[in-house]
Amino acid sequence: MNKSKPHINIRKASSQDTQNIYIIEKECFSTPWSENSILSAINNNHTYFVIAQENDKNIIGYAGLYFVQTEGYIYNIAVKKHFRKLGVGTRLVNSLKDFCIENSMEFLSLEVRKSNTSAIKLYEKMNFKILGTRKNFYSSPSEDAIIMTVYF
Repeated sequence: MNKSKPHINIRKASSQDTQNIYIIEKECFSTPWSENSILSAINNNHTYFVIAQENDKNIIGYAGLYFVQTEGYIYNIAVKKHFRKLGVGTRLVNSLKDFCIENSMEFLSLEVRKSNTSAIKLYEKMNFKILGTRKNFYSSPSEDAIIMTVYF
């Protein structure tokens, strides 16, 4: 696949997107969520999930957060390998940030694998700050998480 920029649409995820999100989960994470976990999260009143679609057809990425009062926490952000470095992740994160601002959230926080330097750089460009680490947060393989937060 070439790296020309496809037309990408970001929209709110629905339960009908569960299977496609699960496919991306399996591609991107060593311990993916199950389809039932994804469906449950999408249907939760305290979550917000968005998907990225190529040419209004193929789902190529997704992002989700949960919120408690004025606090937002990102669950996952994932983009299919062939669509990375095209700005899809940035658009997904911006969609989550917009939701937080529109809903008077004070901050949006996430954990990222310490070795995922490309994601850390992306978040830093989007004004997330490193606040700390969580020792052995991830498994398969075991690794520390970097805690990053953006304040509104």
